Amino acid sequence: MTVFNLISRRTTALRSLGLLGLLALSHTALRGQQADEPKSKKLSEVVVQGERRPVGTTSVAKKLSSQRIDESMGQSLAAMLEKISGLSSLQTGVGTAKPVIHGMHGNRILIVNNGARQNGQQWGEGHAPELDMSSSQSVYVVKGAESVRYGSEALGGVIVMEQQRLPYGSDAISGKLNLLYGSNGRRFGTNALLEGAALASRRLGYRLQASHSNGGDRYTGDYILNNTGDREYNYALALGYSWDRTRLETFYSRYDAEQGIMLAAKMGNVHELRERIAIGQPLVFTPWSRQIDYPREHVVHHNLTARLEHETASWGQLRYQFTYQDDHRKEYRIRRNNNSHIPEVDLRLQSQQHQLRWTHTHNAWYGESGALWQHINNYSIAGNGITPIIPNYVEDSWGAYALGRYQADRWSAELGLRLDGQRTAAAGYDIAGNYYGGERRFTNFTYSLGGHRLLAPGLTLRSNLGVAWRAPHVHELYSNGSDHGSAAFVRGDSLLRSEQSYKWITSLNYARGGLRLSLDGYLQWVHNYIYDSPEMRADGTPELIVVLSGAYPVFQFRQTNAFLRGLDFEGSYEFNKYLSYELRTALIFANEQRTGAYLPYIPPVRVDHALAFRLPAAGHRPELRLELGHRYVSKQTRFDPNKDLTSDTPPAYHLLNAELSAVWRLRRYGKELSLRLIGDNLLNKHYKEYTNRARYYSHDLGRDLRIMLGYKF
Repeated sequence: MTVFNLISRRTTALRSLGLLGLLALSHTALRGQQADEPKSKKLSEVVVQGERRPVGTTSVAKKLSSQRIDESMGQSLAAMLEKISGLSSLQTGVGTAKPVIHGMHGNRILIVNNGARQNGQQWGEGHAPELDMSSSQSVYVVKGAESVRYGSEALGGVIVMEQQRLPYGSDAISGKLNLLYGSNGRRFGTNALLEGAALASRRLGYRLQASHSNGGDRYTGDYILNNTGDREYNYALALGYSWDRTRLETFYSRYDAEQGIMLAAKMGNVHELRERIAIGQPLVFTPWSRQIDYPREHVVHHNLTARLEHETASWGQLRYQFTYQDDHRKEYRIRRNNNSHIPEVDLRLQSQQHQLRWTHTHNAWYGESGALWQHINNYSIAGNGITPIIPNYVEDSWGAYALGRYQADRWSAELGLRLDGQRTAAAGYDIAGNYYGGERRFTNFTYSLGGHRLLAPGLTLRSNLGVAWRAPHVHELYSNGSDHGSAAFVRGDSLLRSEQSYKWITSLNYARGGLRLSLDGYLQWVHNYIYDSPEMRADGTPELIVVLSGAYPVFQFRQTNAFLRGLDFEGSYEFNKYLSYELRTALIFANEQRTGAYLPYIPPVRVDHALAFRLPAAGHRPELRLELGHRYVSKQTRFDPNKDLTSDTPPAYHLLNAELSAVWRLRRYGKELSLRLIGDNLLNKHYKEYTNRARYYSHDLGRDLRIMLGYKF
């Protein structure tokens, strides 16, 4: 029996007891009315709820709800996750952003989408995760190193994107529709969801979801960023059948995104490139346009998942899941002889995953074990006349794990063990026709130890020590070409070794009355930490290179032993039912262990806080909410100029934001209507973000006013 089933059975028992109690009280009241004068008793409803939590109870994790996801419409996944302390984003231009957890990003952050590891071309700095966040109903962020439960590449943390259980047994069709218009880029978007149950038995559950967005050139506080429009066409379908103790579910999604690449990052010669980096912004502007011109990129990602779950009478739950993913990335440049329609980068990745998991409970004990086998085939489609930046490769990996947890009244403890293996075989030819590549094999043993304790009413302590690992990606091993999305020429190092991480994170949480406080502290040692930084010439200036598509700075992958540590803080207080305040901040230090030198692209100190006024609904008046927010980002002083294209970091900046919302809950009809007005960077601040790699060529985005209309039924 699983924990979730145990909660469900206890909930059913409590509801049954509640019904028996109601009948007993009714019988007593009737007898009293016969013997004495008439009496009436009004009984309030008692509802017992259990939450389906896809992460371990001893994990240091934060959750974003469906409402938060809807409110983030028009933003990237990374921007949405910045609502959690300790999380930030690594940007490359306007529309490309990667989530960062405690200074780690890319292949050190594992994304689990509907139970499957997300596999795509997100290895490049100019490649964002290829998924539509609006197809998920909740997002969990695990801040610890969770390699035991999820496998390799979970050094920094795990982002778990979950859908709600399909509505088996539902007699009504439900759904939602959200509409958006954003002023910066004159963009608009739609998001729709429909779900219900079919057949006479209502055992067939279904869910349909689709989204679309269309935007043109974006603006900074002072000027236009030409060719920064984007398009997205996404849809997903989930279908499942439930009978007795068994469920069979399938899920399919298609993500289709096209995006322009900012013209300001493209220079034809070394002199022009040096001049642009020194000025730090474009010099030539054209009128605003919705058209996406060359250079641009187009990504299509398919995800097909099938899952079979069976609940045994006494042996717990068994689950098997198969996932197939197909990712096709095309990048176009301005080419001679009218050949711009032929992509310079034409990569296709196909992968399949087989996962088996067994969970069971016995009294206060919970056990979980599982196995994973994964196959990835990534290759460049021939015929574009360009040498690919990475070679073709095949990757096979497997893993098996087991963990156990003891749950007492006020504390719990968990221990997990895992063994992983990976084989990577790469083969390619460089621009001179020379063969390169080879086969690499990796085997790693990881473990985790965690626990939590209720110290006092409302005060909880969680602590987790995790050992994690990651094999170097083919991009880091063999790259030798232009990564157009990040406007850099990248060189790999075929001698790189796998990363080994030891992360200890402790979280103290307090919730009592209207006060909520959370403090997370962590220490992380990473052996063979891989990073890229500009290649420097003998005179201390960055090396620049000119290829057919233009001039680029050269970035080289390197390896060192690193030490990261920091603190995350979140707090909120409800003064009364009308007024509340919240604060988030994070501090991180990251150095090389041997020399103490600073690691590049580590987020500076950030402080977000907001004051909210809420007026509850009354009569025909909707629920009203006004929130005023302020963000402060400090100058990054822990900076090594030998690992950057510039000799200094951008100055500190302040941003003012606001949100006004009205929600009409039509309880009689079971519907909800909402209207939101959101303003970001209201003062149209002219600023640069240190972790945006396009800061060498432009400033960040200016004022953005969004209007959102939502309808739920």
